[in-house]
Amino acid sequence: MRRVSTIAVAGIATAALAFSVTACGSSSEEGSKNAGIGLAYDVGGRGDHSFNDSAAKGYDKALKDFDVKGKELTAKDGDTDADRYDKLASLAEAGYNPVVGVGYAWTPSLTKAAKKYKDTDFAIVDSVVDAKNVASLVSAEHEGSYLAGVAAGLKTKSNKVGFIGGTDSALIKKFAGGFQQGLKDTNPKASLDVQWVQVGSPKGFGMPDRGKDIAEGMLSNKVDVIFSAAAAPARAPSRRPPARRAPGRSASTATSTTTRASPSTRTRS
Repeated sequence: MRRVSTIAVAGIATAALAFSVTACGSSSEEGSKNAGIGLAYDVGGRGDHSFNDSAAKGYDKALKDFDVKGKELTAKDGDTDADRYDKLASLAEAGYNPVVGVGYAWTPSLTKAAKKYKDTDFAIVDSVVDAKNVASLVSAEHEGSYLAGVAAGLKTKSNKVGFIGGTDSALIKKFAGGFQQGLKDTNPKASLDVQWVQVGSPKGFGMPDRGKDIAEGMLSNKVDVIFSAAAAPARAPSRRPPARRAPGRSASTATSTTTRASPSTRTRS
């Protein structure tokens, strides 16, 4: 496992990756026709205190450092793959290059768009698309979450810890698994309560009220550290006093958030 100096700022890795693919656009065959960077956020968009915000930081840095233009779009709750494809296609048609999809939910639509718009460079965060014009920005989620589990094991006083996942996808289960292992290795006496905002659907990432209810239920059961990989639900307000927090993807009690931890980030293309 590669060592990092601080977990709280490690989420900037996603932003740095989103920012680094701007180099693809500068060498594109479209040349002067390039309108800039096209960035497609997942549900929640800017202000989610999670991976969308990390990508936004990279986007802002690219616009400032390279004096380029760009356009941002955000997926809506309930968007179908066809809706998402239309958003990506609109960016490619307008000459934006690269076009970046933030989150694994863009996988089907970005795969289709990359096949049609072969002269456009695409990138996707948290997923792999096997195409020559796609950069897959993936992370060792379980490693960052393991460190969050270690922190939780050291901080908990009640020996009751919680994990809230936006959905029970393979990706989010990696967060939960790493967190659980880090907790177990550090504090074998601690128990872990794992709950999903929405089983079988990424809609859970846009359900803050449901996340709030889960967090308050955990707090009622004397859970004093909650780690959340749930985007919007991670920032849902709580009427209860905040529990301790373990840093991570949207590490949170119901009242506070930090950025995502990705200590070992890889680019596949």
